[in-house]
Amino acid sequence: MRKRGVLIINCILIVLLTGCWSRIEVNDLSIVMATAIDKMNNGKFRVSVQVAIPKQLGPVGAGGTGSGDGTTVLISETGESVMDAIQRLQVKLPRRIFFSHNRNLIIGERAARDGIFQTLDFISRVREARMRSFILFTKGEAAPLLKLTPSMERYTSETIREEQKLGAGIRIRIKDFIDMLTTEGISPLGAQVAIMPEEKGGKNSKQTPAIVGTAVFHGDKLAGWMNDQDTKGVLWIRNEIEKANITVSVPKEKGGGKISVQLMKGQSKVKPILEQRKVKMNVNINAEVELFENGSKLDLGNPKELHYVQTLLEKDVKKKCQLALDKGQKQLHSDIFGFGNALYRTYPKVWKEQYKKQWMEEFPDLEVSIHPHVSIVRTGLTIKSPEMKD
Repeated sequence: MRKRGVLIINCILIVLLTGCWSRIEVNDLSIVMATAIDKMNNGKFRVSVQVAIPKQLGPVGAGGTGSGDGTTVLISETGESVMDAIQRLQVKLPRRIFFSHNRNLIIGERAARDGIFQTLDFISRVREARMRSFILFTKGEAAPLLKLTPSMERYTSETIREEQKLGAGIRIRIKDFIDMLTTEGISPLGAQVAIMPEEKGGKNSKQTPAIVGTAVFHGDKLAGWMNDQDTKGVLWIRNEIEKANITVSVPKEKGGGKISVQLMKGQSKVKPILEQRKVKMNVNINAEVELFENGSKLDLGNPKELHYVQTLLEKDVKKKCQLALDKGQKQLHSDIFGFGNALYRTYPKVWKEQYKKQWMEEFPDLEVSIHPHVSIVRTGLTIKSPEMKD
C-alpha cells in the first residue's frame, strides 16, 4: 500500500510539473536593442525603442547595416510616464516588448535635467530590465541617435556598445549609476554620446554615434557637461583609465618636435589626509607607457633625456587632472571623483560628524594635490629618430 501511495503521488507531481505552461516563444517577442527616453515640452515622456527584425538578422555582412536597411525598426510613443509610453508602444507592435537584450539606455538632456529618478525607478523594477546595459546622455533629444545607419556595424546600439567596450571614455552601466546615487560622498556621471559625421568636414558623409565627453550630475539631475579632454582627467583620478595616448611638445631650446606614447598600465589612488580635522586629498598616479613616436631630436637612449621626457608626460597628466578638478569643483560643484566617499571609508566618524551634511559646500574649496609618476618602459625597435640617425 505504501509503495502504491508513493507511486500515485509521483504520477500527480509528474503531471503538474510537465511542460512549460508559462513559456513565451521567441517568435512572440519584440527584442529591444536600444532605448531612448526624452521629455517633451508638455512634460510627457517619449520612449523610443530600436527593435530587431529577426528575419533580417544573421551573420555580419548578411543583413543590412542599420534601421534604414531593414535590420531594425524604430518605434516611438509618448505617455504621462515611462510605463504609460511603453504600454502605448505595445499597441503598435504585434509581439510582446522584450527588454532583456537592451544594450543601451540613452536619455535626452531635458529628461536628465528634470531628474531621472522616475526613469530609473521603472527600470529597476522591471523583471526583464538589463542592469548591465550602458547608460548614456546626450544634448538635445535622444531618439535621433537610434535613427542613424552607421557603416561599420549593423545598427547604432552595436556601434555604441563597441565604443564603450574600448574604454576610451567614461563607461557607466545602469547598476553603476544607481549605486552612485545611493552611495555617500560621490555624485553620478555617465558618458555623453553625440551624432558625428564619419568623415571630418564631410557634409554628405554618413553620421555615426560617438562618445564625446561626460554628463555630470547633482543627485539625479544633470548639472553640466565635460569635454573629452576633461574626461581624461576624470578617468585618471577615478582609477578608471584603460586606454590613453599622450602627446607632448618638446621646447624649441631642446630641439622642438613632438613625442607620443601609449598607456600600457595606469593606477591611481586617492588618499585623504586629516590635519586638525581639516581634510585634503592626495591623488597618487602611476603609469607605464610605451613610446610610439619620437618626432624630436632627443636621444631617449640617454637616461637624462629619457627622464626629461617622463617629466613632460607627468606635467601633461597633471594638467588634464587639474582641468577636470577645476571644472568639477568650481563650475559644476559635483564630486564625481568620489573624494567624499574616500573620506567616508577612511575616517567614517569624522565624515558623519563634520562633513556628511555639508560636503557639497566643502567640496568646491577642497585642497587636492596630484602626484603623477610616468615611466617609459618600452621605446620600440629603435631609440633614436630617423633624423638623428641621418
